[in-house]
Formats: sequence, C-alpha cells, structure tokens
Amino acid sequence: THHDLRRLSQGLKRPAASLVAWLPPDEIDMTNERGSFVRLAVGRRLMVLAHSGDACQMLQPDQRCSAYAHRPLDCRLYPFHVERGKRGQPLELTRLDPNGCGVKGDPADFKQLDTLDVQRWLELGEYQERLLRWNKQASHRLRLGKPLLDETAFLEFLRLGGSAAPDAVSP
Repeated sequence: THHDLRRLSQGLKRPAASLVAWLPPDEIDMTNERGSFVRLAVGRRLMVLAHSGDACQMLQPDQRCSAYAHRPLDCRLYPFHVERGKRGQPLELTRLDPNGCGVKGDPADFKQLDTLDVQRWLELGEYQERLLRWNKQASHRLRLGKPLLDETAFLEFLRLGGSAAPDAVSP
C-alpha cells in the first residue's frame, strides 16, 4: 500500500519509485482482485515491492531483511494469517509453512499480530479507495481522448513524490 511504501521510502531514505515494480496482469494471478490493478499508460499494472531475481530486493545474502524496521505490514505479519469472522473478530490464527500449508499456531503475542492485521486491512482499504479514484480518473481521461498517465504520476497521486527525494514525501 501507499502506507507501506511511505514507511520504506522514508526509513531507507530512498525514492518510492526505486522500491517498486509494476507487474502486468499476466505475471500474477489476481483473479479475485481485479480492483488492485492501476490503469497506466503502459497498461494495467500491479504495484509490488521490487525484486532482485526471485527474491525481495531487501533480502541480504545472509537472508536477513535490510529494511526490517520499516518493512510492509504483510512482512511483519508473516508467517501468520489471522482468520476473521463476519464482524471482524479474530477467529483463528494459522502459521504458514514454506510449502504453502497452514499449521495452527499460537504465538506468544497474538494481540500484537491482531493489531497489525487490523492496521493492515485499514491501510489496504485506504489504498484501494485511492486506486479506485485514480482508475476512475483514468477512464475519464480516455473518454476525453487524453492519454493515460505513467507510474511516476501515480506515485505523485499517492503523495509519494514519484522519483523525488524521500524528504519531499507528503504525509
């Protein structure tokens, strides 16, 4: 989300644009999440944390995260998944193993994981609202015969400054 990207950009003192990659729809299965794609001049794209080869660019050779203190909420929650009920209450905690199977778990501090998970869903909701506004504006641009904007413009729309210095990032 833009919140995760802001934390990374400010914490690492790197431009937001240097931290993300833009995946086309055919590179990732987002069947049930069509609303996650950004409409850009190059086509629909999913903004993701950039990788070096098959690994996150923040992963050091010793398998430690170089952005640990500033990592996205999904990374902070990993390897746990909080299953929630219809009213948002936590029902079950699953610990994911590297093979993709769930194992029931009970970490020492479930309350902290629950708090992070609630924050993650709130931030995701805010990001999706902004993404919807961007995509509506993109549709409007097309109807008016104007070209779609690029990734830098999207990051500026999110108030992440595109390729600007991290100090210029707006709250």
